Amino acid sequence: MKITILNENTVYRQGLFAEHGLSVLIEENDRRFLMDTGQSDVFLKNAETLGVDLTKLDGIILSHGHYDHCGGMEYLDGSGGMPPVYIQKSAFEKKYSGMEEDKRFIGIPDSHADWMAHVRYTKDLEEIAPGFWLIGKIPYRTDFEKRPAGFWIRDKKDGGLCWRADEMEDEQILAVSTKKGLCLFMGCSHRGVVNCILRAEEALPDIPVYSVFAGMHLGRAGEKQITGTIESLQKMNIPVLMPVHCTGKRAAGMMAAAFGDSCILPETGQVLEF
Repeated sequence: MKITILNENTVYRQGLFAEHGLSVLIEENDRRFLMDTGQSDVFLKNAETLGVDLTKLDGIILSHGHYDHCGGMEYLDGSGGMPPVYIQKSAFEKKYSGMEEDKRFIGIPDSHADWMAHVRYTKDLEEIAPGFWLIGKIPYRTDFEKRPAGFWIRDKKDGGLCWRADEMEDEQILAVSTKKGLCLFMGCSHRGVVNCILRAEEALPDIPVYSVFAGMHLGRAGEKQITGTIESLQKMNIPVLMPVHCTGKRAAGMMAAAFGDSCILPETGQVLEF
């Protein structure tokens, strides 16, 4: 397996750009999938600098409907040779973040009409290519991972507008089967990275988890959630952990200390091969 980080919150080498977002090219068994596109054309600029060809893809996977994972779609040419775009239907709901009256739009930009013809709505468990599964419907199982506060969906109701809490039902996991086991990829793990792993193990019980590449949404998490996450991951004994994006510096540092060489902290421009 080859993983090329086209965008992550941090960058480690000259000539590349980084932004709050995520975009990664995943290659295995002659299949090439792009997961997420960040919030702008940064992933395209970095791909060009790195000499990475994004014209020959088997598909684009959008982990959930937030701007920092889907915003770059508007910079791709949706008129011709775009590959299938795999996304949960609920990702197109009007998503906002904030508290009380201070809410800002964080959903998929309205320009998505340009690439809608290529969309393939995904199921709760779907094999999109041999050995490549998309997994949705992630339940809450742990006592320390709760729905993150401050995320909303704006609905039309009875001729007016109303707000409801965003349950992140659009979030999906990419699971890739390799000779060493399952390699899991998650955009933000809003429902909790441990809950996501448990869901993947439930969906594909015959293949052990080898690696987890994930935004773990621990940047603003409290002590209970961070320590609960680390303790649960230690019990799972996963050989390779790669916290990225919204994991947060504090949580990522604690994981690096807890897991040593088993924990990799990827940055924009890195190429990882297993």
